[in-house]
Amino acid sequence: MKIVVLGDMPYGKDQVRSLEFIGSKIRKAGFPFVIHYGDFKGGGAKCDDSLLTKRRDVLANLVKGGLFYTPGDNDWTDCDRPQAGGYDELKRLDKIRSLFFSHNMPSKAEWMVARQNPDYPENARWTLGNLQFVTLHIVGSDNGRQEILKTDPPAKALNAVDARDEANLKWLDAAFDQAGKDNRDGLIIAAHADPADLINRKYRNRPCSKTERTACNPYLPFLQRLTKRANLFDKPVLFVHGSTNNFCLDQTYGGWKAAKLWRLNGPGDFVTIDAAVIRFDPHARKPFQIQGILTEDPVPPCDLQERLK
Repeated sequence: MKIVVLGDMPYGKDQVRSLEFIGSKIRKAGFPFVIHYGDFKGGGAKCDDSLLTKRRDVLANLVKGGLFYTPGDNDWTDCDRPQAGGYDELKRLDKIRSLFFSHNMPSKAEWMVARQNPDYPENARWTLGNLQFVTLHIVGSDNGRQEILKTDPPAKALNAVDARDEANLKWLDAAFDQAGKDNRDGLIIAAHADPADLINRKYRNRPCSKTERTACNPYLPFLQRLTKRANLFDKPVLFVHGSTNNFCLDQTYGGWKAAKLWRLNGPGDFVTIDAAVIRFDPHARKPFQIQGILTEDPVPPCDLQERLK
C-alpha cells in the first residue's frame, strides 16, 4: 500500500507551478488521495478570501475527490500579522472551515470517512485497506498561543486554543480506540505543527493551563498522549507533520519514545519542495518506507543535534 503526503507549500507563484507538476506525478501514479498537512501559503502572504479560495482549488485539484487537509498556522493564526492583512485570526479560521469543510468533501464510501463534529470538521478519520488515518488540528506559532494581535480580547483566542486542544486529544483517543476495535494494522496521524519544536526551551516540561497560558509547552499533553497510546496500541504508528525541519524520519522524537512510533517531518517550507510517498508493510522491520515523489530518494534520518541548535 502507498499514499502521498505534502505540506508547507505552495509559498508563492513559483511553488504553485512546482505543485502543479507534483500533482501530475501524483495523478499519474494513481494515488487514491493526498494528505496536505497545512500551510498552503507563506506566513507573510495576504490572507484575503481570494487567495484562500485559489489555494483551496489548487489543493482540491491534486486528486479529484481525494483531498484530506488539516490547517497550518500560516493559513489562519498568523493572518493577524500586518503583512498578512491584519485579520482577526479566529475569523480567518471560520473562513478556512467554510471553504474546505462547509460541505462534505468528496470521498469514497469504502474509506469510511468520519469527522469529529461541526465545530472541528477538519479533524477527520478514515481507512484504506487495513490502515487507519487521522488528522488533528495542531498548528505552529505555539499552537495559536503566540502573537495574538487582532482578536479582542486575546483571552478569546486562548480559550479557543484550549477547546481545540481538548478536542484533539479526544479525537486522538478515538482514533486509537477505533483502530484497536477494528484490528487495524497501523495508524497514520497527520497534523501541521512539530510538537517537539520546544525541546530546547526552559519550560518544555511545563504544560499550559488556565493560569499559565503562554510561558508553557503547548504541545506537551499531545506528546504525552501520543506516546502513551502508541505504546498501548503496539502496532506501527506514523506521525506526519511539517513546519520545522527538513524532510526526515526518526523514532527518537525529541526524547519521546515508543517502540513502534515513527515520525515524519514532511517536505516543504522552502527546504525540500516535494511530496512524500509512504509505503506501508505491517510485517516489515521498518514498516514505513518513504521517499520523495520527485527525487525518489529515501527520506534521511532526522538530526536531533541540528534541532537543538
